[in-house]
This record gives sequence, C-alpha cells and structure tokens, in this order.
Amino acid sequence: MPSSLSALFPGSHWPDYHGGSLLNLLASLSSELGGPTGGHAGLHHPWLAGIARHRHVVLLLIDGLGSRQLDTLGPDSALRRHQCSTLSSVFPATTAAAITTLLTGQSPASHGLIGWHLYCNDKEAGQQSIVAPLPMTVRHPVGTMLTPAQLASRLLVCPPVLPQLGRAAEILQPHYIADSPYSLHHAGNMQRTGYRDIEDAFDLLAEHLQQNQAPGFHYLYLPQLDSLMHRQGCHSPAVQALFDRLDVAFARLSEIADQTDSVLLASADHGFIDTPATRQISLDEDFPALYTMLAQPLSGERRAAFCHLKPGLRDAFISLARQQLGHACWVVDSQQLLQAGVFGPGEPHPQLASRCGDVTLLARDDWSIRDTLPQEKALHLPGQHGGVSAAEMTVPLILRLPRKE
Repeated sequence: MPSSLSALFPGSHWPDYHGGSLLNLLASLSSELGGPTGGHAGLHHPWLAGIARHRHVVLLLIDGLGSRQLDTLGPDSALRRHQCSTLSSVFPATTAAAITTLLTGQSPASHGLIGWHLYCNDKEAGQQSIVAPLPMTVRHPVGTMLTPAQLASRLLVCPPVLPQLGRAAEILQPHYIADSPYSLHHAGNMQRTGYRDIEDAFDLLAEHLQQNQAPGFHYLYLPQLDSLMHRQGCHSPAVQALFDRLDVAFARLSEIADQTDSVLLASADHGFIDTPATRQISLDEDFPALYTMLAQPLSGERRAAFCHLKPGLRDAFISLARQQLGHACWVVDSQQLLQAGVFGPGEPHPQLASRCGDVTLLARDDWSIRDTLPQEKALHLPGQHGGVSAAEMTVPLILRLPRKE
C-alpha cells in the first residue's frame, strides 16, 4: 500500500489508487459516459454521477495547477469556487505518467511511462537507451537512428480510452504538439484541433459547444502554466497573470456552458514546487564516486531519479548515497516501491521493474537531482515536480454543472 510509505518517509504523500486519484477520476468519467473502466475503481464520492444526461461534458486539463497552486494563485477565483474535491496524482507526479493515465485509463504500472526520461531495454534494436517519451527523442546514447514514430510504436502500448466513450469525442491541444506521435496515438479516431494560444483554445471550444447538438465529450489540454512555472518558479508575477487569464477564460466558458447544457470538469496532472539553484545536486559533478557506479544516465525525474547500477554495486551505492545524499533525498531500493504498488494497480508493463532501476532517489523538501551528458547544456529549473510532496502530488477536482434558466 503506498500509504504505508508515509511512515517510512515522513512528509511524503502517495497516490490513493483506491478512489482518490486521477486513475479513479478517469474510471468514473468513462463509466458515466459509457466507456470502459479498465477494471479500476471509480472515485470515492459520486461527484460525476449523472453527468451523461447533459449534452456536453468538457475536461480541462490545466498542466501544473496543483491544489496548492490553486489556493495560492486563485483563492477567490472562479476555478477555486467550483472545486469540489482534492485528488492525488499518480507516481511519479509528472506529465508523462499522469496524462498517459488520463488518456488510456491505465495506471503508470501498466502503460509504463514513468518519467520524463525513460529507461528502455529495446531487445528488438539490441540497445539500452534513455528516451524522452513526450517529445519522442533519445537522450542516450547519442546518434540513435530510430525516428519519433518508431519510438512511439515501441513505447505506447495501451490503447486510447477517450475514443471509446459512448459519445463523439474531440481533443484540443496546442498546435505544436497536435500532430506529434504521442498525440496521434492517444487521439485515435477522435476529432483533433490545434490551437494558437489560451484565448484561441477557449474560443474554439465555445464554438464547438454551440455548434454541436449531439452529445459530445471535449478534452482541452492547457500546458502553458506548467511551462512558465518550470522557467520562473511558482510565484512570479507572470505566473499570476497567466493564471488570471485562465480563470477569466473559464468564467467566460461557464456562460457558454449554461447555454449549451455543458458540464465543465477541470483538474491537473500534478502540482509544483519551487526548487532553488542552491538546492540542486548535479550527481555527475558533485558526487563522482556515486556517479561512476551507474550503468546508465539518470532517468525518471529530477525529484524522483531512477538509478541503474553496474552489477553488484546496489548495496554499496545505497550505503554511500545515504551518507552523501541523505540530507537531500531518501535513498530507496526500487523493489520497495514496486512492492508497495506506488505505480498503481493493473497488469504491469513488462519493463516496469527495469525502468525504475535498482535505486530511486526521492528528493526531500525542495532539493532536486540531475546529471548532465556531454551533449547537454546544464539547466536549472526554478520550478519542478515529480516528487512526493503534497504540493506536487495533490490536484484539484473542479466541477461546474450547467445552470438552468
């Protein structure tokens, strides 16, 4: 049980896959709209009961808008006024894992995308590599000949769930990712629309609600807040201004929702935490004795780093890492995470155990962990996620039912 880890790692927060996570949100949503549940439990509380009687159901996924961000940026916002509950993300609390869960209805354990950087043992290609599954690029080794489409065919193993709902479905995404291999796979046969900016996104969505008389489901993905908080942290004036734009757009959409009998759902894939440069560990530069024990570069996240070790060095690495890094992270045998079920229920991906490596470094407080390969430029991210703090793990569930005249 993931909750048992909270006692071992004080201050950590883990997914509630029994009815309080994004996995359960998708199971409830799909069940209400006539789609598959994937065999997973729905939400603890029947918040979504009866939504199918309305003409349209909209899911707004505001990347990075954790519960703490909503409380801080918008305590009196329209979004905050319609928050009905707080959910947990999945582990790790990151886009690749959480968005894929929402688009497939499967846990990270099953879909296998457990980090921005993913260790893959490609037996067909005879190669071990570190892949970034959202842009579909290879971090290591340099010079791979696999195309993004070929990588997608190897990595994306779960079918999309939204096209299986019992009503017409559409997906709206930024134009620069709308035709990516990841987007194409998870859209299936749904109508796809690329948008230019936030205002364009909400204008297009409003048009679709007004024009379509048949029952529909509409998924709008909004990554702008996540991108800005990575660059500037969680509390910059620009972040506040961007949140205000999103909230104004939501309020205006609410008026259209009343006219078109549309349910508005909103949530996020994860929250955020500020990570100062003075609390960043460069494992290759700062702790070379540990880094030389690795068989592969780090994978996973900067707040949950998976370490693949050279044969026979697990115990030595754990001992030395606890001495040198114990102030900044929990040094955890990855088997302990697997046994606790942190990646969720369901049939495990064949490479799940190998992808999370031998040891996981779970960042404490506001620390972060990275390495930098020769072809990479050292990069500090003032805002990050992927760890097990409440700020990263908890997300709002926002529900607005249409008001009758």
